[in-house]
Amino acid sequence: MGEPQSEAEDPRAVLERELYWAGEATTPTSQSTRELRIALHDFAATMRADERSAIPRDEPQLGSPSRWKRKTKASFYVLLRPITHRYDRLLADLATLTRMLAERLADAEAEIARLREILEARRPEGPEAS
Repeated sequence: MGEPQSEAEDPRAVLERELYWAGEATTPTSQSTRELRIALHDFAATMRADERSAIPRDEPQLGSPSRWKRKTKASFYVLLRPITHRYDRLLADLATLTRMLAERLADAEAEIARLREILEARRPEGPEAS
């Protein structure tokens, strides 16, 4: 029996690593609160639009190079849609609530910055202030 391939030699691991590093450099942790709020707003809008459509626009599982496979997948999707339909609405509600929370966080950050400025303005200047 041969030895198992190391992770560096495994083509799948190499491809996964390359795809990971080729991804977007912007992560939710590196975004500002305002940018995060906008991204959440866009996600909620997408989920609301998907809730109203029979087949969501960018559904990756429904694509296929073969026409008959696409039609078969789409018909199964439409048939099973009532089962999963509720989750689009729930995800949209969750995204809306999270966006509202991000708005409150942005307001709190602005208030903290304003209060820090006031505090700095009230502090006495010079070495005798210590």
